Amino acid sequence: MLKARRRSDVKSNIYYVNGTFHYEGNTKYIKNISTRTDKIGEANKFIYELIERLKEDIHCTKTYKFKGIAAEKKQDTDKPPSIKTIKLIDKVVTYLGSYDVRHITNKLIKEKAFECYPIEDYLKNSAYSDLSESEKKQKSARFSTINRSFISPASLIVNYANQLGKSHKMVIPRLELIERDPIYFTPEEVEKCMKTTSMFQIKLLMMFCIYTGARLQEALNCKWEHIDFIKDEIKLWEGKGDKSRTVTIHKNLKEWLNKINDKGCYIFVWRKAWSNKKDGEGLYFNWRDMLRQADISFEKTPHKCRHTFATWLRAYAGCDTEDLKDIGGWKDSKSVAVYSHIMPQTMPKKINLLP
Repeated sequence: MLKARRRSDVKSNIYYVNGTFHYEGNTKYIKNISTRTDKIGEANKFIYELIERLKEDIHCTKTYKFKGIAAEKKQDTDKPPSIKTIKLIDKVVTYLGSYDVRHITNKLIKEKAFECYPIEDYLKNSAYSDLSESEKKQKSARFSTINRSFISPASLIVNYANQLGKSHKMVIPRLELIERDPIYFTPEEVEKCMKTTSMFQIKLLMMFCIYTGARLQEALNCKWEHIDFIKDEIKLWEGKGDKSRTVTIHKNLKEWLNKINDKGCYIFVWRKAWSNKKDGEGLYFNWRDMLRQADISFEKTPHKCRHTFATWLRAYAGCDTEDLKDIGGWKDSKSVAVYSHIMPQTMPKKINLLP
């Protein structure tokens, strides 16, 4: 602490500053700095200005490298990032690691993002309205990758530095994407998938996700002990945390579950969605094989079954946004709005209800 006092060894009424200054792990010892005033109020004002100068000196001599902050975040004991996020952080560090985190700007992040994920200039700089449909999708897909794999982890590190008091607060906008038409399965497509010669577990996975709204990892985490056939309930555990929700078993799903005689531990054979991705036994290999036989686009991944769940609840059961939030475990209305759209084939019925 710095204090202003008169010196006993000097015949003067001038105040002098003495004490110890601590700031961000740095310590400075101050001895006999003259305030050049004999008024205590002005002396205290001098101390305040001196502290600001000392802070500035420390900032000028000390840098907080992006790489160092990233390493601290990866070792964060309160909220450590996932293994997947750590891999993305390491990639971003390759491009931003040598910069002082206080000098990171939105312009710099964009420049480095396009270095990491190059895109043709005409796509990058053109408005969506000036591009063909295929070019729009191409640009939006690349921008989506950049948002997810570069800008998001960069934002995570910058915001973490801000929490530590080592950087200014910064809002990092994402690249603008086009609004894509909602992707979901129609009842006819589901029926076609059920008639394929694909493995039973893949068909069961489709029925499970469509009739529970489970995220893929929630489905893969589900055990037989989580199912109560007496109450017709399934408890789903989020793959991202320790939260759970209970869903009623639809009669179609119950019929499929009852086809299994050997009820061991887990319902499904896969523990991770992307394990053995290219192998003949992998989840996605078999999923695509089912879609190929049913002549359905590969865009309809297992996660689109969750979209289907919300779409069918809105279209056939008349659920509103709040209902969908409760049933499907969505955290906010904005998330539900992405999934809970009106199916085109039900649109005429809705419009014809108008007086």
